Amino acid sequence: MALDLLSTTVAATYSLTPRVRQLVLEVDGHTFTHTPGQHVSVRYESEQDGVVYRPYSPVNGPGTDRLVLAVKQYDEGTCSVWLHERTVGDTISVMPPSGNLHLQDPARDVAFLATGTGLTPMMAMLEQYLAEDSENAVLLYGERSPADLMYRPTLDRLSASHPNLTVEYVLSDTSWNGRTGYVQDHLDSALGGLDAPHAYICGVPQMVVDTQSALRDAGLPDDHIFSEGWEQGAVSN
Repeated sequence: MALDLLSTTVAATYSLTPRVRQLVLEVDGHTFTHTPGQHVSVRYESEQDGVVYRPYSPVNGPGTDRLVLAVKQYDEGTCSVWLHERTVGDTISVMPPSGNLHLQDPARDVAFLATGTGLTPMMAMLEQYLAEDSENAVLLYGERSPADLMYRPTLDRLSASHPNLTVEYVLSDTSWNGRTGYVQDHLDSALGGLDAPHAYICGVPQMVVDTQSALRDAGLPDDHIFSEGWEQGAVSN
């Protein structure tokens, strides 16, 4: 059975950080109706790998003919290398948006916990959260260095204009004057000012699994912890 693919056109592309490129994909006459937090699967084909699909979460919300993706290039990531080489006018096929990560209750305090490009679904969910009758929110975003932080001006602007939002950066760069180490090492401060929050996690599988465990240890029940749901099977025991 043929897959239900959408043919998109690259409308814009530029570097966000030394390793991350933003691509704006457009489908004339189509309106995306995804739920913020969901992902699309990009179709990539090569002689070496055949046809593969890689998930990327749109940074933007629904209601337009565009998807905004932020793609980190990995040395051995053939699809990410290929996406970084795309230029305006190129065609990229994607599966329609799907996935399990989305806001469960915008009227509840929330903690958004992300590392790397795991920030991308959080951006869309955070914009949705702030646009609704939201309570208090904390975003902990982990990266290697200040140069690697995506969308920092946007996050700083949102934090400055929404008193109910706290944004904290956690870097592995020890010369950083702010929080350092792992996101999951700073959960006490993230959860301290929140009332029975929901926690949303996205990052590499090991980070997600470790953060889930740390949240449980902090007393958060399983039905308050949300992720894409496949991470446990991706982590080696």
